Amino acid sequence: MRAKRSILCILIVFLVLSCGCFTLEVHTKVNPDATLSSYSLDLTTSQFVYNALKESAKEQGYSSLRESMTSNAEPGTYKYDEIWDGDTVTISIASTQPLQSTDPEKWQIKKESGYMIYDDKRLLSDETIEDSNEFTEAMLSSAGVHYYLEMPGKIIDTNANVVDGNKAEWHLTGSEVFTTEIYAKSEVPVFALPGFGALIALIGLSCATLLLIRKRV
Repeated sequence: MRAKRSILCILIVFLVLSCGCFTLEVHTKVNPDATLSSYSLDLTTSQFVYNALKESAKEQGYSSLRESMTSNAEPGTYKYDEIWDGDTVTISIASTQPLQSTDPEKWQIKKESGYMIYDDKRLLSDETIEDSNEFTEAMLSSAGVHYYLEMPGKIIDTNANVVDGNKAEWHLTGSEVFTTEIYAKSEVPVFALPGFGALIALIGLSCATLLLIRKRV
């Protein structure tokens, strides 16, 4: 099943940036066929920012924030929850079935020359954040993103902060959030080749049969 557009949209991030602090945590797992077996995000922010997001949703013609954040996805593709703790709210969105990116310019998962490439540019800003002044930097310091990616094979090239086998982590703060591309390149496991699993099973069955015959002889 394809999602028409990712729930992680730049509009929300920029709105939060203009209103106050936020922390975004993303968890993504990639299948050998370049689809996502799972995808989830948790956006934690203040009640003030939440209300600003709700007002923005109403101005765009949506009845609720939930509707605005899931309107571009196929029905039943995502599960939406809100968790309140005093003046802090966490908006949680998680996929309920395998997904495929349909926005290759911003978010791309592909096989190339025997490798799997994951490239997420959705948080990149079109504005020159690098040249921002001290006030802007102070405002940006309240932004944080923690991005966790699991690839189908060993990661051989990435700009992640932490790499462990087929897993990578990005921990971004301030202007890094809007100037860092999420990129990882991994090997594709041999068992992911079409028909290879069936071949292994056939070989295993043959070996077991031969052993059984020898025992009887």
